[in-house]
Amino acid sequence: MPIGTYRVEDGAGTAIGTERFRCATTPAGWRYVAEIEASEPSPHREVVDLVVDADARPVRCRIDTGEHELVVAAAGETLEGVRDGEPVSLPWGPEVHLDYLSPCFNAATAARLGATAEIEVVYLDPVTIADRIVRQRYELLGPERVETPVGAFTATAWRYTSLPSGWSRRVWVAGPIVVRYESVFELVEYEPGASGPVPM
Repeated sequence: MPIGTYRVEDGAGTAIGTERFRCATTPAGWRYVAEIEASEPSPHREVVDLVVDADARPVRCRIDTGEHELVVAAAGETLEGVRDGEPVSLPWGPEVHLDYLSPCFNAATAARLGATAEIEVVYLDPVTIADRIVRQRYELLGPERVETPVGAFTATAWRYTSLPSGWSRRVWVAGPIVVRYESVFELVEYEPGASGPVPM
């Protein structure tokens, strides 16, 4: 079971918190659980629990930000569940992706795509967990050696772009783990366990 800690940054490289995670392969896919502490937009703690199937498609997601909580599960063409005690139904389908401010969502999307693509995404806004449909682009850059504070990894490099804003950063994925996300997440503690990618 890989476990570790990311330094959470603000997109410009300034540290604003930490994300401590563990993830494990399950009979049907893999599961990622994280505890987040961040100072923006105001000091708060979060829990993210994402379960994906063998094709890296999200099947269940729970996000608890202290002020708001969302629990949804895939049900055909929708994600059904509860947000802040009220029923919620989010658009879903074979080509739709899910995103929130945690690197597990980038890892799942990269694993699903396997190649450059523009995608439709149910994006959950940080902290409020309000949902909206956005377009994103993942450009496959290929295998690269990437340096991190816990060592160097052989990873697959991607360029992520939010198409509405044009905001773009590079992301490096090794197995089910984002090992670096330029100016957003930096892996600062890591134990690969029996199944995680091993630094070179």
